Amino acid sequence: MIIDEMLAQPQAITWLPWAVQYFFFIGIASCAVLLACAARWLRHRHSERFERVCLFIALTCGITAPLALTADLHQTARFWHFYAWPTPWSWMPWGALFLPLFTLLLGLWFLLFHLRKGNTRLLRGLALAAALTAIGLLLYTGREVSVVRARPVWFSYWLPVAMFFSVMSALLALLGLVMRDLARRLAQGQVVALVLLGAVMLAWSLGDTLSGEALRQQWQLGGDIRLYLLTLMLLWAAALTVSLYASRYQPPFFITLASALLVAILCWTLRWAVLMGGQIIPKYNALKNDYSLPMGTDGLLAIIGTFGLWLALMIILGECVTWLSRRYQHA
Repeated sequence: MIIDEMLAQPQAITWLPWAVQYFFFIGIASCAVLLACAARWLRHRHSERFERVCLFIALTCGITAPLALTADLHQTARFWHFYAWPTPWSWMPWGALFLPLFTLLLGLWFLLFHLRKGNTRLLRGLALAAALTAIGLLLYTGREVSVVRARPVWFSYWLPVAMFFSVMSALLALLGLVMRDLARRLAQGQVVALVLLGAVMLAWSLGDTLSGEALRQQWQLGGDIRLYLLTLMLLWAAALTVSLYASRYQPPFFITLASALLVAILCWTLRWAVLMGGQIIPKYNALKNDYSLPMGTDGLLAIIGTFGLWLALMIILGECVTWLSRRYQHA
């Protein structure tokens, strides 16, 4: 009797924590551009200040995100292949088009806004063009994951929507830290975004779809995916509770800070659970793909370093804006 034995080897993780950092920062940058565009077109007494803060957040995050993406690419030099051999039926080359165009338009808008060199019509045109590329990036980052049928947990139209509402709530919380006089109004918007996020996640997990069925199966099996889902539910409940308080009463600084931290962690954890947790689930075999976070540049150091880069960019850009403002006033 001949016994045939097939051995299945666990597959290595292909998307590293750099990708989580990219999805987090590009989402904040894109949503900040959308709000800045709305402030430019819908004039209000807070519009100029709102636009300034959103542009600052968008540009710092918009620079950090591509650098994280470049670090995640295993063969960075192949990036130009998207332009040499375009494949418009895939989402990846669209991202290669939207990302540099988004950064270019955002940088030009930021520069003209602070130099006071652009007239209203020019700035409105730049704002609209940047907002269109931001929408393209939000669609691209969501759909490049959710089109992968081989990973059933990812294969859902709810995924881009959930990522959008999570990052919008995080952005509103960050804005509340800067614009203290508008913290209550921003917290009200944050509550709406969190409620919509909860509704989307509920519809996603209970839906009669391939992805919904996969989520329910992973919950029943337990393990890392159940832990991720439980963590997301606890973070969502805590963030919603703090946001409800901040939306009803004028929140002190520590409440606003706690709200911002909770929502930012929720937004980041959602991306980690989807991208990294989704790769743990076997794709072609029956074995679990174990993953442990390394301490080096492909793990914890990458996460800390990316946030450190964002902080450094905020300091540098803030000093540049201060210098330009003084020079402009002196002139």
